[in-house]
Amino acid sequence: MPNANRDDKELAKALRRSLNADYLKTHIKEPLKEFRILLLAGRKIFSPESTDVVLLLIFIHVDLLGYLYKGNTSSSNAVEFLREYLGRVDKRYEEVGGLLYDALRHGYIHLATPKRIQLRNGMILDFSFVHAEQRQDHLKVTKSKEIETGGRIEIHRLSVDVDLLYEDLLSAIDIYADDIRHNQTLSDTFWKAFEKRRKPERAKEEELLNKPYIQDSDFDFVRKQISNL
Repeated sequence: MPNANRDDKELAKALRRSLNADYLKTHIKEPLKEFRILLLAGRKIFSPESTDVVLLLIFIHVDLLGYLYKGNTSSSNAVEFLREYLGRVDKRYEEVGGLLYDALRHGYIHLATPKRIQLRNGMILDFSFVHAEQRQDHLKVTKSKEIETGGRIEIHRLSVDVDLLYEDLLSAIDIYADDIRHNQTLSDTFWKAFEKRRKPERAKEEELLNKPYIQDSDFDFVRKQISNL
C-alpha cells in the first residue's frame, strides 16, 4: 500500500526546492538585471565611469550568494561560489576566482581601486577594464611599461570585461537555481541561511558605544524621536 505521508513529505520538499529556486531568480537575479539596465542608461556597454559601482554590485552579490550557498558569511564561501558557479560558465573563474575576489572585491571595498600585486618574481600585476570583442580577451594578461619613481617598470595587467563578468554572474545564478531545484541539501542550506538572514543579530547599545566611531549623540538622536512618537 502506498505511503501517503511519505509522498506528501516528498511533495512538500519538492515544492520548497522550487520556491527557493524561484526566490533566487525573482529576488536576486531579476533586480540585478534591472540594475544593469539602469546603469547602462541606454548604452550597449557600461561606461568607464560606472566601473567602480558595477564591480561593487557584482561582488556584494557574490558575498550574498556564497552565504546562501554555504550557510554562513566568509570570503572563502564567496570564492567557493565564484569558483563553482561562475566556473561552470567559464572554467577560468575556477582557476582565478580567488585572486579576482581579493584584488577587486577587497580592493574596491577598502581602497576604492583594485589592488596592485607584486608577484614572487618581482613583477607587478595590475588590472585593466576592457570591452572584449571575444571571450578569450576577458581574463587575459597583457603587459606594458610605465614610468614611476625610479624609472620605467614593466606592468602586467589582467583584463576584465565588466559587462561579461556581470552577464556571467547572472548565468551562474541560473545554474545555482537549477541545482537548488534538484538538490535537497543545497535547498535546505539556502533556506536555513535565508531564515537566519531575516533574523539579524541583536547588538546592545553598550557594546556599540565601545566602538570609537559611535558616540552618545547617535543614540540621543534616535531617543529624541522615539520620545515624540
